[in-house]
Amino acid sequence: MEDLAHKLWEISQAAYAYESPWSAAQFASDMRQAHSHYFIEETECIAFLGFHQVCDEIEITNIATKVKGQEHGKKLLKRLIDYAESEKIASIFLEVRASNREARLFYEKFGFQEIGTRKNYYQHPQEDAVLMSLKVGNADE
Repeated sequence: MEDLAHKLWEISQAAYAYESPWSAAQFASDMRQAHSHYFIEETECIAFLGFHQVCDEIEITNIATKVKGQEHGKKLLKRLIDYAESEKIASIFLEVRASNREARLFYEKFGFQEIGTRKNYYQHPQEDAVLMSLKVGNADE
């Protein structure tokens, strides 16, 4: 698990403009949680999507790829949405830096909508987070 945590940290470190928001130790700790899940693209671990599932909600914790433009992030997000539909998840949530317009547009293409902000959520540099949500639906509706 420690090796995989380090690989996820390396991808995250390369993918985020202001370094990885998590350390390798935080990835390892997160992977030990029963509600925490990861989808990993390719056997050599070139992209990943981490999420927490609690009841009928999912929160994306991380999505990162070593190489842009090869649609690994798109594949992973589509996989998550398909999973959410099969598990009768009501909504998927995430936070993104307010300045990360590219990521916000990426999520909007999948139907995510901005639902609020968290003031000074990010550090190094300090910045607001934009909260986004995608209503997936569930069997009780």
